Amino acid sequence: MKIAYPKILQDSETETIKEIARGCGILTETARLLYDRGVKDTYAAKRFLNPDKSHFLDPFLLNGMQAAAKRIQKAAGNAERVLIFGDYDADGICAAAILGGSLKELGINPIITVPEREEGYGLNIEKIERINSESKIDLIITVDCGISDAEKVKELKSRGIDIIITDHHEPPEILPDCVCINPKIKGQAYGFDGLCGGGVAYKLAVALIGEKANAFLDFAALATVADSMDLISENRDIVAEGLKLINSSPRQAFKIFLGDGAKTVSAQTLAYAIAPRVNAGGRMGDAATALKLFLSQDENEIFDLAVKLNVYNATRQELCEAALQDAEKIIADTGVSSDRIILVKGEWNVGILGIVAAKLTEVEGKPVIVFAKSGAGYKGSARSVEGINIYDAICAVKEYLIAFGGHSQAAGLSVSEENFQPLRRAINLYAEKAFFGAEKEKEIAVDMVAESEISLRLAEEIERLEPFGVANRRPLFATTVNKTVMTPLKESSPHYSFTTKAVEMLDFNGVNDVPVLAYPVPKTLVFELNISTFRGKRSIKGFLRNIVCDFESVADGLNLDRTKFESAYSKTLAFENRPVNRLFGGGTDTEEEKAQFAFCFEVFKELGFFTVKNGILVRNASVKKPLTDSLLYRKLGEKRC
Repeated sequence: MKIAYPKILQDSETETIKEIARGCGILTETARLLYDRGVKDTYAAKRFLNPDKSHFLDPFLLNGMQAAAKRIQKAAGNAERVLIFGDYDADGICAAAILGGSLKELGINPIITVPEREEGYGLNIEKIERINSESKIDLIITVDCGISDAEKVKELKSRGIDIIITDHHEPPEILPDCVCINPKIKGQAYGFDGLCGGGVAYKLAVALIGEKANAFLDFAALATVADSMDLISENRDIVAEGLKLINSSPRQAFKIFLGDGAKTVSAQTLAYAIAPRVNAGGRMGDAATALKLFLSQDENEIFDLAVKLNVYNATRQELCEAALQDAEKIIADTGVSSDRIILVKGEWNVGILGIVAAKLTEVEGKPVIVFAKSGAGYKGSARSVEGINIYDAICAVKEYLIAFGGHSQAAGLSVSEENFQPLRRAINLYAEKAFFGAEKEKEIAVDMVAESEISLRLAEEIERLEPFGVANRRPLFATTVNKTVMTPLKESSPHYSFTTKAVEMLDFNGVNDVPVLAYPVPKTLVFELNISTFRGKRSIKGFLRNIVCDFESVADGLNLDRTKFESAYSKTLAFENRPVNRLFGGGTDTEEEKAQFAFCFEVFKELGFFTVKNGILVRNASVKKPLTDSLLYRKLGEKRC
């Protein structure tokens, strides 16, 4: 692991940061954080620090908005039958609820439906035909889908049905022959292309019913966070306004998901407490339950549906854990972990593929596509890492695919059985040329180095950078420590605290870090700042996120003590394919010996000799047994260069 420190500024940049600080009345450190997030002047900084609906863009700047509003007004005047067709994820469900509520304000009582995952993404002709046979449809409005459905739109129009597409996914070369609202379509006057499906639905709602649409900003905020959209520009305003609504007067469904705690709801709360439960319905083959939850006005029904989604979410977690372990074993057994983009297939629930792909991407540090058997082929879900556009990679190998869609960091695709291996070869060849040069060490980017005590004011100003999320992560700090004494928060607690020159640090589940931090060589700690309040007094806490070993100290301070390293390597090797937490328990070693071993173990992990996957110690297949001196010295030498 390598730390990427903030760049050294030019004099002109330093002066700009000072101007931002003066103009906004903030510390230069906070102004620097804004500058590094692309906020380059005082006006932009004030807008960033004060997200508000006053910054919302005019919906009629979106291509197709005028025509869509006019056609919907006509449907209201003529009492036409309108179908809203959404998607099975949280974004699509929120978008359907937003537009459905808005049409009711116009006097339209729309039919609202979303497909189940096994029915496939996008317009489903068979499902629409069933609805049409029961009640003649005059107009279909899609939300969060449809931009790639040109042929289906053509077929539906031939049956006398008008179509309006609202979507945010990457548009294909040939657009559907109908009114299309999508901020990603090129050549528009609208100043932002990062809206999610719920965001686009909200903009259409504003065009139809004006400020009354703001009642649905909680749905728009949830959709934006759930779909991992960049929390910049208008998305930042939408989420901030939605959170105000949720914190002041939350819907009953949100109350049930959040429980009785009085804690302020943040973007992270939406991401980890609400979105997974809404998504759980679609992942478990019952997206209709989540849709009903957001459409219902009956308190008893809302409670029952929310409980049902909670149960689905618990089941989904169990399935994900089993699939993750299975997928990790397949990756290890097939040797694909060295691929630039990892493709893995198995007999899993299609609904959990995205979550498994996301977890594997985090573990492997590279894009992962997880496939499950579906009919005669495989359906897959892709997740990527910063700097690699997985949608571009998939587009480059589309000749091997049955269908695909998505955006830069997440995508869905399907492939026939015979094309799976050709797809793997082709996408890795593309990735090698497009995204990779020389092998790069995994990095963790920090925003600021703390050489002295951090002030409460800085921590409070950092809170003004909320909402945090994609493209606006919580700032990371770095500070150095030597020998550090950690104290459990209470007796038998797995959580520890310790002091640094920057801040009092908390290390949650940090039992294995105790001997590492106790070893007397410099280490760099990467941490987040948080403010805690106790008996009315506010104080700063650092939440430890990473420990990075100082290899200069390993080489120079320890003088590469061969005996210590060889002994530590042999001991580590004895725990191969066993739970790593047993490495540091029991035995007759002294505290100093435990600390030496723990530090050497961290060195081995940094050098890539071992990894820890799902709590199990795994040896890198390229590392021979026993460890040779030359390999150890060469690797350490590479680190130092």
